[in-house]
Amino acid sequence: MLLYRHLDEVNRRSAAARAVAIGVFDGVHLGHREIIRRAVEEAHFLRGRALVLTFEPHPDSVLTPQAAPPSLTSLDLKLELLEEEGVDETAAIPFDPEFARQSPETFCRQLLREGLNASHVIVGENFRFGAGAQGSPQMLSDLGERLGFGVTAVGLTHRNGVPVSSTRIRGLLQEGRTMEAARLLGRPHLLEGYVIAGDGRGRALGVPTANIEVPEGLVIPAPGVYVSRSLVAGEEYGSVTSIGTNPTFDGVDLRVETYILEFDHGIYGQRMRVEFFQRLRGQERFPDVEALKAQLWEDIRQAESALAARG
Repeated sequence: MLLYRHLDEVNRRSAAARAVAIGVFDGVHLGHREIIRRAVEEAHFLRGRALVLTFEPHPDSVLTPQAAPPSLTSLDLKLELLEEEGVDETAAIPFDPEFARQSPETFCRQLLREGLNASHVIVGENFRFGAGAQGSPQMLSDLGERLGFGVTAVGLTHRNGVPVSSTRIRGLLQEGRTMEAARLLGRPHLLEGYVIAGDGRGRALGVPTANIEVPEGLVIPAPGVYVSRSLVAGEEYGSVTSIGTNPTFDGVDLRVETYILEFDHGIYGQRMRVEFFQRLRGQERFPDVEALKAQLWEDIRQAESALAARG
């Protein structure tokens, strides 16, 4: 998949007809996938290319920085997920105050028609664009008719009578409801980062853990212990992941620590990915180290059983 970080790169690369899906696509959840699927289908019909137009950073971090939510996916992960959905190209256009001030007509003419050579544009039914969020799918369709591209507005995807949204998924994760979040994402929520040195307490307890340095700005599930799966050095392993502040040791900083089952290799400095399945329990403060150690081994036993049941 080709990635464009600026509009002039798109102009140099290709003049092929494009089906353009527009959105932030944070999480690339089931609702996003329906929009993307329609774009891929339209691209096949046009004998052109499916392009996702997204924005970096998240528009909320520019428009309402004090209220901007954490992200479900890094840009790298978002690109990986988009490629898996059959997208040919992604334009991650810089979003800044100047971009936010452009009129809906300028957005359509300069970006969609002249910049991306859009033949058809696919958006969600709640899509808004242009200064002050003046633009709606209907306005997009009217402008597209004048400028020479078609428009499809895709209805919201629902689960249990409630729309699938990044906001809803974010809330579930922050409550530790990772299995429910996974059903809306269409995959387990995951975190990735480099393995850094910790305090060494896990090894002293006979349960050595990998401490993951999670990039700032990403959603971290609620404190607790989770059944997980870890990808490190190109291999997948069952694992148990603890998120918390180590209250038994009067810790303060939030940490993401993973015990990898049947694994005993040095991986400091390596990049590691952790997928979250079910939550076993919340964060607890234990009366002493022996009580903590007993609970850790019980967590491992439960995780092994859960992973065996998953197959």
